[in-house]
Amino acid sequence: MYELDVEQFKVRREGDWNVLYVPSERGEELRLHLESHAIHSRLGPPTGKSYERVEVEGDIAPDDLQAIIDCWER
Repeated sequence: MYELDVEQFKVRREGDWNVLYVPSERGEELRLHLESHAIHSRLGPPTGKSYERVEVEGDIAPDDLQAIIDCWER
């Protein structure tokens, strides 16, 4: 599949944000999927690597967000 130097699809808390990394060109797809669950997110700044950063405001529990990510078609 994809080789990343970060753990992909794993939600982590960074300040007021839940953050996860997905393979390049999958960030917008995931952002739209989260939007279909009424979860607002944004793509982080370009990483210059083979992954994209997706940032979700912290009003959702990380475990709940992880459950939604785990059900997302990869």
